[in-house]
Amino acid sequence: MRVSGDAPIYYPYWRGIALAGWDGIQWSLLPSTQEVPVRQQPLVAAAASIPRDDLPSDSQRIQIQHDTFQVIVPPEQTLATVFSSAEIISVNQPSTVRGIMTSQPTLPGLVPALVNVAGDNVSPSAFDTVDRIHLTNRVRAPYTFTVTEAVPNAAVDELRSAGTDYPAWTRPYISLYTDGASAKGYSTARDSEIADLAQTIVHAANATTPYDQAKAIESWFLEKGRFTYTLTPPPAPTGVRPLDYFLFTSKKGFCQDFSTAMNVMLRTLGIPSRQMSGFGQGLFDDKTRQYIVNALDAHSWVEVFFPGYGWIPFEATPDNVNAPISRPATRALLNVPSTPSTEASARPRAIPKEPAVDTGGSSSNSAFPDIWRQAVVAGGALLVLLIIGILLAARWLLAVKDIPRIWRRLLFLGDRLKIPRHQGDTPQEFGGRLATFVPPLDEEVRQLANLYTRASFRRGGLSAAELAEARRAWHRIRGSYPGLVISAWRDALRRGRVVSAEEGATSENPEPSRRR
Repeated sequence: MRVSGDAPIYYPYWRGIALAGWDGIQWSLLPSTQEVPVRQQPLVAAAASIPRDDLPSDSQRIQIQHDTFQVIVPPEQTLATVFSSAEIISVNQPSTVRGIMTSQPTLPGLVPALVNVAGDNVSPSAFDTVDRIHLTNRVRAPYTFTVTEAVPNAAVDELRSAGTDYPAWTRPYISLYTDGASAKGYSTARDSEIADLAQTIVHAANATTPYDQAKAIESWFLEKGRFTYTLTPPPAPTGVRPLDYFLFTSKKGFCQDFSTAMNVMLRTLGIPSRQMSGFGQGLFDDKTRQYIVNALDAHSWVEVFFPGYGWIPFEATPDNVNAPISRPATRALLNVPSTPSTEASARPRAIPKEPAVDTGGSSSNSAFPDIWRQAVVAGGALLVLLIIGILLAARWLLAVKDIPRIWRRLLFLGDRLKIPRHQGDTPQEFGGRLATFVPPLDEEVRQLANLYTRASFRRGGLSAAELAEARRAWHRIRGSYPGLVISAWRDALRRGRVVSAEEGATSENPEPSRRR
């Protein structure tokens, strides 16, 4: 898909579906029960506001923004999910909303009541939290939708002081298992070890607030050398939970393994969290000012609920692509524009960093950062090409094992050294002239010339012993080969010309055909 819109603040993902139900093996949407009134609003009119109570009442704690998504794949591949970079306030197409709504009670045994939200006639009932939104109308790829979103905008000190006065509806996000039911056939015996591990991590970090505890666990997973990110982790043995095998044995996994482990640890600490499924940012196209997102950007991460601020993302996966968010330490350092700006819409989406120090003489619109970025990219490309060239050259030398190709390497060397080659030369004649130019390799060159002649004209070619002899001679020559070629090219450059491989190839004599 392609995404364009406002530059976000502190949310570098494309959110899809929030999963809160866990059975020890897999995540799922919360089921609706009498204690957990999950309701699905069948129709929210296009551009109508979604009624929700989980957004901060203080306007300084959120940033309003707009994003447009052009989805290229068929809608059944994404289940027509409405993606966003924050909590959705409205969608420009009719949609269905699913989430917890405790403000409207449900009678036992009945289907949860539905709230009709259309146009400006909004019911007083509102969602406590939203897990998923998808389009109601049938669409065909490619299709486009625009969302208005609210991004929780908070500094570190604010999240630390958010407290633990969690509303009642967060209970399913603290419970380890949905309705206390775990997957059949798997033991939950190691849950206590996971809880002890979480306690050990937060105690070692002196983390006492939910924010510091979440950051401590996040950092523990990201510490270099502790875990390995891989798309092909070793499977858990039969009857062993993947989480247990990942945490205590293999230490190898992909994003879902890391986010699951962090979520479970947080819940053992009594911190409400959920598994968010969606995509990473993808690649930014400078020409179209859009993000290009494909299947390889699919990702899952952790969201933690903070009273008064809402769901805040955390990143536990050390994939060198998605990175933890660096928040300013205090609100004074937050840059919160009062309204979305057109200037912000033109900027690439990026994870905010610590505020830059104002030196009084530089401008944030300076072209120097772009020049340096282009120089770094160009330098990196040249370095990659150089490495590829070195690897190909090494393979060109090291992979040679048969006598015809060894001889062709000697012909190439002779052309670089400007050794005369005449029509009708025998291998011994050319080998003799080449040997005089490289005295330290005289014996090896002459030996290979003789062996090449035998291989070309003797019935049956070389014996195994002779082939081994040829390889030993070539091995001794090969050590000096790169230096001789580089020296020859350097001399040619000094004379103002470089002999190309194609020029050398045109002067070669046809190889003598082997007699049958």
